[in-house]
Amino acid sequence: MSDVEKVIPEELDAVTERLVYKITEGLQRLNSIGTVQFIQIDLPPIPDRIKDILAINFNSPLDYGLYINQTIVLEQMDTGDSFMRALNSIRKLFTVVDTISIEEIQAVVNIDYKGEPMDIIVTYDPEEHDISLVSVTQHGEFFRILEYVRFFWLKSRPRI
Repeated sequence: MSDVEKVIPEELDAVTERLVYKITEGLQRLNSIGTVQFIQIDLPPIPDRIKDILAINFNSPLDYGLYINQTIVLEQMDTGDSFMRALNSIRKLFTVVDTISIEEIQAVVNIDYKGEPMDIIVTYDPEEHDISLVSVTQHGEFFRILEYVRFFWLKSRPRI
């Protein structure tokens, strides 16, 4: 059996499972800002043999994701199963390649700003558990949109 055909373990250790859930929770919080449409998970430089494993295991953007150029892309995240799809995708990433890390996650989010729909791009840093606004369609409103996004992001923070 080649490395590409290796059996995927069913369970993660408790520390990794908490990390997977924390990342997924951060992605779910993006829905408090607006409707998440696409997610792109950016991976660090990885060896070719692992790229082959990822290409086989991540071959559909509507399922676990599509591996392309050191990223995993998930499409149509505005459906009701988005939390479970993101959770399963990140869980699978850590089970397929147990030594991998996630650099950052970018998301296209459709917001309702001043009564009009607008697409924005945000990045989520799993290590810091925080977001940054990258791009907006109304460039003159960037800082107001940033305040809008930060407000809803902070409001969505879990209360303990």
